[in-house]
Amino acid sequence: MSQLDAVLQDLRDYAQGKGTQVELLDDTHVRIPRLIEGPRELVWRAHHDPELMKKWMLGPDGWEMTECVVATEVGQRYRTSWAPVGDTEGEPFGFEGEALLIDAPRRSVDTEKMQGTPGPETLNDLNLYEEGGATLLTLYIEYPDAETRDMILATGMTEGMEASYVRLESLVTV
Repeated sequence: MSQLDAVLQDLRDYAQGKGTQVELLDDTHVRIPRLIEGPRELVWRAHHDPELMKKWMLGPDGWEMTECVVATEVGQRYRTSWAPVGDTEGEPFGFEGEALLIDAPRRSVDTEKMQGTPGPETLNDLNLYEEGGATLLTLYIEYPDAETRDMILATGMTEGMEASYVRLESLVTV
């Protein structure tokens, strides 16, 4: 366990002040660390409470979350949808998937795919580690292949995640 703590501390030190980073681990795996200044319990709640999610999980400015169904137990399905507001360009979209593991407030694993499509599906593994009042959020994503990984990362996903995480941090800072 002390080795795991050392690895997590290294990731926390690495993530401090860097915002959302995408690290390519291999052709099908990426790691996205982000340090959130706030306690793990609140970060967990913000990821699993529909009303809180609608306040921060919006991507770039000019979007709103139009649907938020949360999976609270293993085997349940979730759905999240977004749409542009006003003059914002873009088409509505959403994700759906199944909860595979829920270990509150430390870890959740789920599948994810675009709504209304046959695939591709990713495996998302969210880990939260708290130290000193800050939470290291580390998201591991497994893609079916390098082409899918590159296509999804090219959508502006990282920038949207960072804008959302800035909002999240403002909700959980105590």
